[in-house]
Amino acid sequence: MDMAVLDDLVLAALDAPVKANFDALYNLLAKEAAIPAEAGNALNTLWEGLIEKLNPEAAVFCFRAAELQLPESELFRKVLVNSATTLLPPYLTRPPVMRAIGVRDEKLKIQEIAARWVKLHLLKNGTIVFLPGSKRWGVIGTIDNINGTVIVNAFSGIGVNSATPLDTVLKEAVLLAPGPELNKLVSTTNMPTYTGFHNIIKRRTLMPLTEETIKEMAQAGCGRNMTPAAFAEYWQGEEGAAAAAPAASERRSCNGRSLQEICDLLQEEGDAGEFSDADAELFVKFFTQLKPETAKRNPKLLAMDISGIALRMNGVNLEKVIAPMRAKAAFWPEAPAKASYEALSLWGDLPAKNLEGLAKATIMAFDDEYLTECALVLPLKALNSICTLLDSDQIYDAAKQVSRCSCDLLMWIWKNRKKHKHDELLSLVNIENVCRALNVTEEPPRAWNAALRELKTSLMDKSDFQQFLLENCPGVEEFAIVLQGATFLGPRDRQSLLAKMARNSESLREFLENGAAHKLINANAKKEDSLSAPKETTEFTSALSRQRMQDELDDLINVQIPENREALKTARAHGDFRENAEFDAAKERRNFLRRRREELEHDLGTIQAMLMKDVKVENTAVIGSVVDVEFSDSGKDSFFLLGARDGDPDKKYLSYRSRLGAAILGHSVGDTFEVPGNRTCKLCAVKALPAALVAELDA
Repeated sequence: MDMAVLDDLVLAALDAPVKANFDALYNLLAKEAAIPAEAGNALNTLWEGLIEKLNPEAAVFCFRAAELQLPESELFRKVLVNSATTLLPPYLTRPPVMRAIGVRDEKLKIQEIAARWVKLHLLKNGTIVFLPGSKRWGVIGTIDNINGTVIVNAFSGIGVNSATPLDTVLKEAVLLAPGPELNKLVSTTNMPTYTGFHNIIKRRTLMPLTEETIKEMAQAGCGRNMTPAAFAEYWQGEEGAAAAAPAASERRSCNGRSLQEICDLLQEEGDAGEFSDADAELFVKFFTQLKPETAKRNPKLLAMDISGIALRMNGVNLEKVIAPMRAKAAFWPEAPAKASYEALSLWGDLPAKNLEGLAKATIMAFDDEYLTECALVLPLKALNSICTLLDSDQIYDAAKQVSRCSCDLLMWIWKNRKKHKHDELLSLVNIENVCRALNVTEEPPRAWNAALRELKTSLMDKSDFQQFLLENCPGVEEFAIVLQGATFLGPRDRQSLLAKMARNSESLREFLENGAAHKLINANAKKEDSLSAPKETTEFTSALSRQRMQDELDDLINVQIPENREALKTARAHGDFRENAEFDAAKERRNFLRRRREELEHDLGTIQAMLMKDVKVENTAVIGSVVDVEFSDSGKDSFFLLGARDGDPDKKYLSYRSRLGAAILGHSVGDTFEVPGNRTCKLCAVKALPAALVAELDA
């Protein structure tokens, strides 16, 4: 070791006690298998300086350095005491805990203190522990800083809950990261092979282990009921001719022979890396041969298998694996919107990680429309996985198309409102959708019931939710009209809700003070009629114009919208949406197409085609007639008075819904009346339309 370099690094660390300087010093020391004795003077200079002034960066360095073979130093032990009190939270700096760490125990080697320090930071609730001294498995609970003990609970049905000295745990415990596959280590009925045991330990251990320690863990775990001879035979592993579980049985999940075996092997493998093309072919073969009745009988097992595979497989291979299961999996109904609660309930039962994998598999098996339809009906628990795969515009379009939002979707939007505060999606959380979602005739199953209760609680008790509903409503009268139809509320609940919301809205308070509250609380059928929204007025137009609108709608649905959907898919595949001009253009196009589709669907629902050949023309201006008029300021003119969507100024086609057309309609020959522009007009004559025009408009 270059002593001059060491001196320079020590002085640099004392002058500027920052992480970079301590890292440089540690790297120099770590290069040596054993620090030479002549380095002691320079290090003592460092310890003396750190005793006077110790910050967290220096404290971390001290415990890292304690793992190295440093020269023994009383000064360094004092620095370790100060480092522990600097880094530990106050509740862990009590004497019993400090004694367990051993920072004041001169009999302990510095390296042992460092090892105990590391273990203390790994002791978290739920960590799996094995204590070689007592041959005991357990689960770490809370640390008692008064008595210097830690609660060790029973693990997988073996052992008892007890308080174990913290000193014992820090001295000898083997710590493992929790996970379902660890249950196999202590299972006498589903025990792993010799290799399987080692693989699980390798994946889950939080510290290096010797072969002897691993053997002790097996003897106290899955081999605890074996005779010494039987265990010795089992522990021969692949090297023994008569191993309890020979190497041939060490199967991988892609070689699984049943849904249960694949599920167990996937759990045992954990995050073992991506499946290969050959693995994918084996899965394809299994799922192709899987009988539909077996899949329907074990939907949860099937879903967990698909999920585990999806999280470790690329898109192309995953699509091949999923293809044989599309028609066999009950949780993938042909039409999710029409599926029963029973068929979809599995989406509310799976753990969150499995839902993530199942959502990934679903998007590979079906198109965006299918996943969007799922978002409208699945329980809230599943939406966190499903909706993250969709663009907010897709969800909004689907919800607007069916004119209904589930309690689950509304709660998901509300809980993620910060992400969607600039999107139209948040506008779906309005009083109309909330009341419609809560107006259910019977309580849904458990998976959906949670969102229903949460939505109702938010409406009745959450002031921020109530305030948002008021702001997201065109006016207090419309708000009152919708609330009128809230059948899930009784008179008292409605009165309570109105009182709470009136505190947040002066306009609502004034509206209620004018007598509307009594109507809302004690409504009957007659009053409901008076508060109901006005019916839309039917418009009339020619058959030609209406057919043009229908043709445009058909083109939107069958050509333009599908083309745009493919454009969005292609643009999304290019990556980052924030700098994706192609995606922005496709999204803008989607918004335009959606708005135009809504307009056409609305208009076609309120417009009625009329045949011009059936119009009888006498002395009154009617739709389907030629009118000759004389204006007070510009003389005579002639117009074809036609339907609402037939207007064309260049051809003198005058829509009866235009300002001039509405002024002329219904007047008799000889009448003088006012028209737009502060002028008068006289109706001189009314005639029938030319036959050629009638034939064109009625086509």
